[in-house]
Amino acid sequence: MTLRQRPLDITALAGGAFRDRQFRLFFLGLFFVVQAIWVQRVTIGWLAWERTGSVGFVGLVAGLSLAPALVMGPLFGVMTDRVDIRRASFITNLSMAVVLAALALSLPFSGSWVLVVAAFAIGVISSAHHPVRMSLGPRLVPANMVQHVVSVAALNFNLARLVAPIIAGGVIATAGAGVALWMSVLSYVPMLLVLPRLTPRALPQRPPASVWADLREGFRYAMAAPLVRLALVFTLLFSTVVRGALEVLPVLADGAFGRGAAGLGVLTAAAGAGAISSALLKASGVGAAGASIPPVVLWAAMLGQGAVIAMGLAPGWYVAIAATALAGFCATWVGVSMQSAIQTDLPDGYRGRVMSLWVVAGFGAVALGAFAIGGLGEWLGIGPALALAGVLGIVVQGAVILGVQARR
Repeated sequence: MTLRQRPLDITALAGGAFRDRQFRLFFLGLFFVVQAIWVQRVTIGWLAWERTGSVGFVGLVAGLSLAPALVMGPLFGVMTDRVDIRRASFITNLSMAVVLAALALSLPFSGSWVLVVAAFAIGVISSAHHPVRMSLGPRLVPANMVQHVVSVAALNFNLARLVAPIIAGGVIATAGAGVALWMSVLSYVPMLLVLPRLTPRALPQRPPASVWADLREGFRYAMAAPLVRLALVFTLLFSTVVRGALEVLPVLADGAFGRGAAGLGVLTAAAGAGAISSALLKASGVGAAGASIPPVVLWAAMLGQGAVIAMGLAPGWYVAIAATALAGFCATWVGVSMQSAIQTDLPDGYRGRVMSLWVVAGFGAVALGAFAIGGLGEWLGIGPALALAGVLGIVVQGAVILGVQARR
């Protein structure tokens, strides 16, 4: 599974990616965007629980915000490899802000149905936003800096995951969900101001082709590369259970432990603390391998499934916090490793299409997991549902690992 070793350290990150003026500007906008993403996720999840008290509805809303990536992600990946990527990024960021503003305005006089509509709209926009974002950053720096960009973006994302949920929980508890949504809207503004100043690397010229021909070409490229193929399959399996479990934290926080919005903020921040610890270790060179998937990543995926079991069987609040933090740690370790392995040697001309497949595996699978765990939670209760999901995850992932080892 290891193709070659490319150690990465914090000094290289600071002296490499941040030395580039374009990336500094991009990072500034991205810093606020990821704050918005986490605040809106916590807020919408809390609103779904507060308005219905239904485990299944929380899973439905969480799933709808991610499920469109399963169908639309690859099509948007094709478009990412064709269009002006700055303009595409501007449109997706502006669209997200508009949807959140509309939701905030409608809260006082709408029912729970508006959350379904908003979650689906966010899911559609995210289907385009993620491949655009993942392609834009690497195209702002030289090819040898791509791995640094992936690691820095992961640190940024997980720092927001640590801080933003606490802020969101506090704002929801004191000022209301509407104020938290307006915070998200304003957080998209810096990126909208930065984008016109960026000049991403141009894509290589290629003969005109239909959308379906480009889609097939991108899929063939991904399936023909053993490393990319394995990364996509393993991301799909891992994300369904572990990241799917992290989408139903409102139910665990309040439904199982009665901790309210503040408790949701604590659990989401615990996942963020685990995630940023993982990202810092990755950035400092622990387990770094560039274009490879070291065995430790596969074992981290198994540990993440065990953390989901612990979340479900937790006898007390602090055990649930610790298990959630461990799940967040493993989710980031696996996610950063898989994305870095794919992105490091990926040609720009295929970046949008291949990363859209990664979005399908990494985000669309979360929707399936949220739907499934939410449905099981309605039937069995959230604790048994999480435990059962973790057990199934261990069995399936273990079979994949054994199959890979046997072929080698």
